[in-house]
Amino acid sequence: MLKISIKYAAICSVFLVVIFHLSAYLGIDPLINLVHLIFDLMMFGLFILFADKEYKAQQEHNIFHFWHGMTIGFNIYLAATILFITYLAVYFAIDETAVTVYQDAANAFIQDKKQFYIDEMGEEAFQEQLQKIKETTSTDLLISSGLKKIIAGFFITPVISIILRKQPK
Repeated sequence: MLKISIKYAAICSVFLVVIFHLSAYLGIDPLINLVHLIFDLMMFGLFILFADKEYKAQQEHNIFHFWHGMTIGFNIYLAATILFITYLAVYFAIDETAVTVYQDAANAFIQDKKQFYIDEMGEEAFQEQLQKIKETTSTDLLISSGLKKIIAGFFITPVISIILRKQPK
């Protein structure tokens, strides 16, 4: 079970890195845009599905319990997230402007929605948000990105585990 999980987690993390750079190339900031949550759900869902099916095919009589799917899914999304975050840490260490680019993009994003933020939360909260953006570090971005991926994996894993489970008769 662990061998299959590691294999698919490694492949999944490569896809996560490719999507990260592809979206940045297309002008979609991968650390701000919530579209990446959808991509994370799709990537984790796809690779957890493949791993679960492979494991299920190896079992006698195709028996696949819910806990099998949950274990495999957890292993995949946790390992893929760790690999992606490790890559991202190296990326931030090499590209010293990455955090500044994020801060500029986040500042532009919030300025575009300025009136909405002020109407909903008030001027003081808007100014606090601007200050938080200025104080953002690479560690903050790593934690945020990791949590988003863990949450995506956490939500998709039970769905796939329920769909694929097959109990003995």
